[in-house]
This record gives sequence, C-alpha cells and structure tokens, in this order.
Amino acid sequence: MATKNNYISYLRVIATVFVILIHASTGFLNRFDADDFNWNYANWINSATRCSVAIFVMLSGALLLLKDEDTWSFYKKRITKLLYPFLFWTIIYLIYYFYRYTNFNALSTERIMSIAQDKILHGANAHLWYLYMIIGLYLAIPYLRKIITQVSIREIEIFLVLWFASMILMNKFYYPNFPKFDLTFFSGYLGYLVLGYYLSIKSFNWSKWIPLIGYIAISVFTAYMTYTWSLSANKYNPHWYYYVFPNTALAAGLLFILFQKIVNKESELPTWIKIIDEYSFGIYLVHILPLNYIHPFLSKHMSTLWVIPLATLLTLITSIGIIYVLRKIPYGKYVSG
Repeated sequence: MATKNNYISYLRVIATVFVILIHASTGFLNRFDADDFNWNYANWINSATRCSVAIFVMLSGALLLLKDEDTWSFYKKRITKLLYPFLFWTIIYLIYYFYRYTNFNALSTERIMSIAQDKILHGANAHLWYLYMIIGLYLAIPYLRKIITQVSIREIEIFLVLWFASMILMNKFYYPNFPKFDLTFFSGYLGYLVLGYYLSIKSFNWSKWIPLIGYIAISVFTAYMTYTWSLSANKYNPHWYYYVFPNTALAAGLLFILFQKIVNKESELPTWIKIIDEYSFGIYLVHILPLNYIHPFLSKHMSTLWVIPLATLLTLITSIGIIYVLRKIPYGKYVSG
C-alpha cells in the first residue's frame, strides 16, 4: 500500500546502495595517483555517496522523533532490535577475521583473547562502528523528542546552524584557527536526527531541480577538494569525506528534499524497492562478507570501470539472499537485522 512516506523507502534504498558503493571503491583510494583512472573514479563515487550514513540517521530522526512513546517502551521495543544483531554479527565477523586473516592455530590463547577484546570494544569489522554510534543515538532519542516537540521551527533552525558551526569548530584540523568553544551538545551525529525531523515537517517551495543541482554541486566540490588536498599531500587525504562535515550534511539534506519532491506519494512502491527497503539493515550488516569475495573475483576479469558497479549489484543481491535465508532459520529474524 502506498503511504505518504514513500520517499523514506527510496532514501533508505539509496543509502543502502551508497554504502556498498563506498566499500566497493574505497580500496582504490589508498593507492593515490593523481593521473590514475582508478583513483579518480573511486574519488568521484565516494564524493557522491559519503552522505549514506547521514541519510540513515536522518531517517531515524524523521521517523522516531515524531512517535509518542514513553522512554521505557521505546528502549524495550527498539534497543533490543539493535542489540541482538549487534551481538550476532560481532560473533560472525570475529569468526570471519580469525578464519581469513590469521593463522588461528599459531596464535596463543592470550593473543586470541587480546584480538577478540579489541574487536568487541571497537568493532569486529570496520563497518560495524555504525552500531556503536546508532545505539548511543537511540538511547538519547526519548529525551531529544521531549525537547524537539516543545520548541519552534525557528529554534530548531538555530540549533541546526549551531550544529553546522560545530562541525568546523570541533574539528581538530581547524583548532589552530578558532576559539576552542565547547559545542559538544550541538555536535556529532545527533544533528542528523534533528535535521531529518526538521526536513520531514518543513515544506520547501522549491523546484525539484534546486536540490538535484545542489547535490551534484556538492559532490563535485567534495571530489575536487579531495583531489587537490590529496595532490598537495601526495597521498590520499579523506578530510572532505568525513561523515559529520558541512558538505556531507548538505548533500544528505538536499537528497532528502529531492526525494520528497520526486517520489509520488500515491503510487505503489516497486517490488525491488520494497525488498531492499525491508532488508536494508541486514544488507548493511552482511554485505562485507560477499563483497570481499565478489570484488577480487571480478577484478581479475574486468576493468575498474565495471568492477565497482557490478560488485555493488552482485553484493546487494547476494546480501538479500543471505538475509532471506537467515530469517527462515529459527530465531534468525531477531539477529539478521
């Protein structure tokens, strides 16, 4: 059934595909060569897709800050939906790490425990950092909701301006150039929750071309700045890729507005959108496993021009299949994501 939130489903699909594109292309960035097609191709893809995590968090803000739930009910209903997948996939990626990247039999018990402890504390795989971040945000949502529903649109806009300022003022790179104001309350991923809520209730009388052109312009800016800063340092410099940074936030916000304007609220969602939307969290959690096998295989047979999009597509399809099977296993639906 079509709903007024059709654009939410499209944005979740976009963010999911963007995440896989990032991981399918990032490896090329570490071998910086200003004249190399592979590096520049990966730079353009990353510049256009780095807003993926921001979109995910914005969707949480748009959906959850509008709900009227008491704190305990919210925690009981939603935190467990994060904790079970967190525990399951931490174990899976620990096993995967020891299987693929170590000679397990040659490791001492102390070394195994040390590696396991470090990965449990900081993420069994790099992309699982998202779970640590989003669990913290979910703990704050019931309290943030009580604030956000009591303030005016103008006050939310002031908060967002301060949040944008904090992205620069709280960035260590700019410390030498600005007073060290403590803007912790306004900083971090919490701002994306507020931005998502704000854009879900705020109407912009814009043509659809404004956010589209704006998103493209921001992506071009990010690619150009990453290229020039990397060229200056003669090595890959990811400064403009930061997830909590003005250009990333602007790109995410413009895409959010774009899909609000172009998605038909009355039409039925295509089946493929429904599937990716339903499996998006699980796809995020599992996609590294198939990608780590699909990407190297394709790289042996074709150029990078085709490897990145094809690896993304095949990883997406394979991830859906894995999560589908996992959900058919007893209790699998609780840990699949």
